[in-house]
Amino acid sequence: MLSSLRVPVELLRLPVVGRHSRKSSCAFRGTLRASILRGTDQNIHPMDKSLTPQAFASNNLNRSLGDRREAEFLHTAFPHAHFVIVSGSKVMVSRDAMVKLRWLEARELQSLQYGPSGVGTIQHSQSEALSPYLLGKEDSTWRMVLEADEKLLSSMESSAHELVDLRSLMPVLPMEELAVAGHAVALSNWHKSHVFCGKCGSRTEPIEAGGKRQCLADPAHREYPRTDPVAIMLVESVDGEHALLGRPRSLKRRGPVLTCLSGFIEQGESIEEAVAREVREEAGVDVESVHILGSQPWPIGRGGSCELMIGCMAKAKSDALHMDDTEMDDVRWISKADVKKALERSSAADNPLTGEHEEQHQDLDFFVPPPWAIAHHLVKIWAEQQSAWFPAKL
Repeated sequence: MLSSLRVPVELLRLPVVGRHSRKSSCAFRGTLRASILRGTDQNIHPMDKSLTPQAFASNNLNRSLGDRREAEFLHTAFPHAHFVIVSGSKVMVSRDAMVKLRWLEARELQSLQYGPSGVGTIQHSQSEALSPYLLGKEDSTWRMVLEADEKLLSSMESSAHELVDLRSLMPVLPMEELAVAGHAVALSNWHKSHVFCGKCGSRTEPIEAGGKRQCLADPAHREYPRTDPVAIMLVESVDGEHALLGRPRSLKRRGPVLTCLSGFIEQGESIEEAVAREVREEAGVDVESVHILGSQPWPIGRGGSCELMIGCMAKAKSDALHMDDTEMDDVRWISKADVKKALERSSAADNPLTGEHEEQHQDLDFFVPPPWAIAHHLVKIWAEQQSAWFPAKL
């Protein structure tokens, strides 16, 4: 049985958020959150529920911008631009009363002797040209990301700000800023990995303020920033009282973590088909129903890629397990009672995914992911459901 993502009717009456003000964007998000949160009410049928907004998914910037196509866009936008600095997976943040993104204004770059140097680049007289990439617009301010070189980093040395790994910022940055930081890292990393054309091997260059890359040998060859779709699913047992959780071998070094099964969606494959295939491959379990609940951008994906995690519930046909031990380190059924206990300590300091793992003195031998991962919310929304997620067959 296939199922689709249900949108609360209130959202159908809302205006499209594009060039609206920040105030209207915030009002939209507030209505969205309120509508989705009502899906956690026990009076709502499970098949009508959806996930709350996820980390990396609250970006308020206006991305629907045609200005970027203009040849002199950077020269025109530069005086009104603010830049977030990244280096690999690290983002520059200020450490005042609270952690927040460190936005570098155009005048600050000019004071460091950086300015527009060519079409789509800025440069210091003693360093190579840097390519800023457009993230969006906030009111009249252009927001861009700039992959810093050693010259710029040394010029900005200060105790008031520092480069911090994006993963470490998940629990401390406000949701809106975390979403922008995730976009900045993902976009910058994509450009670094597509310096050469995937069709002919010639060099490429960014165009349209980083919206795509153009092959220098063939104008028909263009590359676009990509997102890899991943299906992530909580599988409910036949009796509706247990959840199927596992630990891939890639997570073994992180300690006793159990999470939802997941895998990339293949070409020509639907989300529902990917869920069924991955569960069968990793745990040897066939599923008969799939319910799509929501999604989460994941800019810190495997190999530096940007992934879109599509969260699902699935119903097992049988509870018999046949784990693929070449891919998985552990797969097991966990009772709803134990899932609730694990959720209570998912943000604890001894969770391997939140801090340094130490010897446990708990009545459970596993942790579940912390609240900034979609897996946590799949586990949570299932555990809070008093009855089985999927209706019993007549």
